[in-house]
Amino acid sequence: MFPSPFLAPIPAPPFEDWGKVPPPIECGEPLVDPTLLSPRITYGAAYLRQGLPGAEATCLVRREVARRLAEAAEKLPEGCTIHIFDSLRSLKVQKALYDQFYAVAAAEHPQATPEELEAIIDEFVAIPVKRLDRPSPHATGGAVDLTLYRDGTPLDMGTGFDDFSPLANTDALERACPPGLENARDNRRVLYHLMASVGLVNYSSEWWHYAYGERQWAVRTGMTPIYGFCPECDF
Repeated sequence: MFPSPFLAPIPAPPFEDWGKVPPPIECGEPLVDPTLLSPRITYGAAYLRQGLPGAEATCLVRREVARRLAEAAEKLPEGCTIHIFDSLRSLKVQKALYDQFYAVAAAEHPQATPEELEAIIDEFVAIPVKRLDRPSPHATGGAVDLTLYRDGTPLDMGTGFDDFSPLANTDALERACPPGLENARDNRRVLYHLMASVGLVNYSSEWWHYAYGERQWAVRTGMTPIYGFCPECDF
C-alpha cells in the first residue's frame, strides 16, 4: 500500500549539538489551521479532551508547516489521513502537562531529587516557562504531534500518544522489535519518511513529534530557527 522508500528502516538519531543553535530570528509567519488546507488532515484536540486548562479546540501551526502537512497528506494512499493530536500549546497547557508528568516521574522514582526529576521529565516535556532565546517547540507553532489513520482507524505505532516509555523512541522498534509489533515498526517507518519527504524533522524520543522552523529543525539542518515564541501562547 505504501511506496517502498517509505518502508526503509528509520536511521538512528544523529548527534545533536544544542549549544550551537542560535536564538530564533522570528520571520513573522502567521498561524493557520492545517485542517482547512486538506480534507485528509484531522485534529483530535487531545488535551482539550483530557480537560487540560488552556487547551484549544482549533489546530494552529505556522503557515509553512501547514502547507507541508497538506503536501504530505496528498502523498498518502486512498483512505489514509494525517491525524493531529496537538499543535500550538499555551504555557497553561504546558504547565498542566509538566505537572502531570512530574507526578508520574516522582511516583516511579521515589528516591530522585527534584533536580533529577526535572532531568527525567525534560526529555519529554519542556519546562513551562517563557524563554525567548530557546522557546519550547510547541510554543513556536513549528511543532506538531501526529499519527496516521486508515479508514478512520489509527494505525498501530506500538505505543499510544504521550507514552514516555523507551518503546516510544522513534527508532525503538528498529533496535529491537518484539514479536507482533512488526506492523507498528513499518507504520512508524511510513510516518517518519513521509514527514521527512516534506522537510519535517522528528524528535527521537517521541515517534509522534515532528517539527519545522524551530530549534529541533535548526539543530538537524544547521540553520537558524525562524520561529520564535508565539504571543498566542503567553497565557
